[in-house]
Amino acid sequence: MPELPEVETVARDLQGWVAGAQILDAEVRWERTVSHPQPASLFVDQLRGARIARVGRRAKSVLIHLDDGRVMTVALRMTGALIVAAPGTPDDPYARVVFRLADGRELRYRDVRKFGRIGLWEGGGLRARRRVRERRVRERRVPYRVGDVFGRHGPEPLATTFSSARFAQRLQGRSARLKTLLLDQSFIAGAGNIYADEALWRARLHPLRPADTLTLDEVRRLHRAIRSVLRQGIANRGASFSDYVDAAGEEGENAERLMVYQRTGQPCFRCG
Repeated sequence: MPELPEVETVARDLQGWVAGAQILDAEVRWERTVSHPQPASLFVDQLRGARIARVGRRAKSVLIHLDDGRVMTVALRMTGALIVAAPGTPDDPYARVVFRLADGRELRYRDVRKFGRIGLWEGGGLRARRRVRERRVRERRVPYRVGDVFGRHGPEPLATTFSSARFAQRLQGRSARLKTLLLDQSFIAGAGNIYADEALWRARLHPLRPADTLTLDEVRRLHRAIRSVLRQGIANRGASFSDYVDAAGEEGENAERLMVYQRTGQPCFRCG
């Protein structure tokens, strides 16, 4: 599944290629891909004529911000890909949603296994919210703002506000095993199996160790390692093991630079 570096790579590509483009029309070929609004025909109606203002990322989702304030979320999941196709490019049988742009290009959402989801939401609520003690809020069954989609996600590990002190604070009282905690999207957002393994190895910490046993020095090491492996992944345009490709349909180069992930039984790069 694409993790933070892979999704960030796609978002940065799309920012350079489709920001400012107008969506003339859209075609939904697999209706379950659209999570909101329903039916899929309403999703298409609400997108016609919209202009893309910018493209970003939150957690493991691409965020396509429209110029009227609405936001389209694209969760790539197992086999999803957002690919910009030039005019005349042959059709893709695995394209589940096709956005036709005013300049003749197509933005295609390709998903072989059909696990990905796309939603169109009102803007707002993406900034971190203050926690109110003992406040009871009646939850809505359907989130209506894009911020509600990510309401239970933890902080972004590459944000300037995600300091080692804040990381230490979030670890307090956590008895979960380290890898389990790093995979928990409500703890921090964006990491998965690949980068959790790499960060723990780089920090010299066992993945089954309880989080509340770390010393302050170990917390700082892990904080540095998480940010370092994620930045490396972005610099190398993601890790391609099976289905991940960037917005041009090209594979990333980070798989060749991983130290432990999918290297079971092979010599350790640190000690042999």
